[in-house]
Amino acid sequence: MNIAYIAGWPIPSRAANAVHVMKMCQAFSKHHTVKLYCPDGAGQDIEGIQNLHQHYGVTESFDVFPIEKKEGRLGLIKYAFQAVKKAKKNGAEIVYSRCLMSAWMATLFGMQTVFEKHSSLDGQGGVAKAVFKSLIRSRHFNSLVVISDALKEHLAERFSIPYDRIISAHDGADEFPSDQQPAPFVTGQGKFHAGYIGHLYQGRGIDIIAEMAKELDNVQFHIVGGKKEDIDFWKGALSDLKNIHFYGYVPHHETIAFLQHSDVLLAPYQRKVGGYNESDNTVQWMSPLKIFEYMSTGIPMICSDLPVLHEILRDQENCFLCVPDDSKDWVEALRTIMGNPEKSSDVARQAKKEFLGKYTWQKRADYIAAEIEKK
Repeated sequence: MNIAYIAGWPIPSRAANAVHVMKMCQAFSKHHTVKLYCPDGAGQDIEGIQNLHQHYGVTESFDVFPIEKKEGRLGLIKYAFQAVKKAKKNGAEIVYSRCLMSAWMATLFGMQTVFEKHSSLDGQGGVAKAVFKSLIRSRHFNSLVVISDALKEHLAERFSIPYDRIISAHDGADEFPSDQQPAPFVTGQGKFHAGYIGHLYQGRGIDIIAEMAKELDNVQFHIVGGKKEDIDFWKGALSDLKNIHFYGYVPHHETIAFLQHSDVLLAPYQRKVGGYNESDNTVQWMSPLKIFEYMSTGIPMICSDLPVLHEILRDQENCFLCVPDDSKDWVEALRTIMGNPEKSSDVARQAKKEFLGKYTWQKRADYIAAEIEKK
């Protein structure tokens, strides 16, 4: 297939969706021709990148076409029109997009279209819902891709979408590299390192990590990611703690070193989890990249016990699950891991085995492509 992937957000960006898009384009490109169309990331929250593919740790197996995107609805419509027009000119057979306007525009151009959705439309306005309904009723609509079975059930019921038009595919990650990276923090005998990689949005559980750091002064907590204002806030609030360290934004391909040198990895999602714009609660539908990146490492993971994550995780089998907002439960789980290295290793190995069998980006892309071609 000749696939035009049309993104809805600037690339490069600090948002996880930029990682998702770049990794999926690479995975699709193993067996298909792929061209990525995206809003120009110049002047966004990351600057000075010389090589976009290298920044995201992907091969140059697909071309990237930046397109100007101005603010507002008219800016979005113009961007979608330009992206779809260019994709059609370049011979695309399938338009694949996480941008609703672009997906809908592609059907107006008579192009087979796949739309990927990571949340419900409940918090969006009437225009978005109308566009979505028009999209799924178009004869050029191929499939809707979602990231959890819970979201599939919700959207199928809410919009009367046939089940065979919805592809449920959890997020993914790359296989974890075996070559050892230099330690990004001070290691040594007697030191136990807990790692967190991700944003500091509302609901990401940094307050839980802070409580853990207060209770466990023999553990070093390393937090990678976050906006400057969030980091400044937490640094100020926790200035008396010497065992919690903030590193700020780190390019995605460089986070491997932090993962490799951690003894446990933390995913303390709360009962309300915001996205990049901090407006939506994704806790019912999410399939976080972080979970799969953690599973790929073979390092024990502690994660919040949330219903949607039961599609992937099982307590004491491939992870350690905790009550999301109970810091004492998290402290106890970490003590369990520290005191039972054999059990912890068995759990981590099982997670890695399941990751390799189900959740690599390549397996995700191959599964989705096969489902698209059936339509």
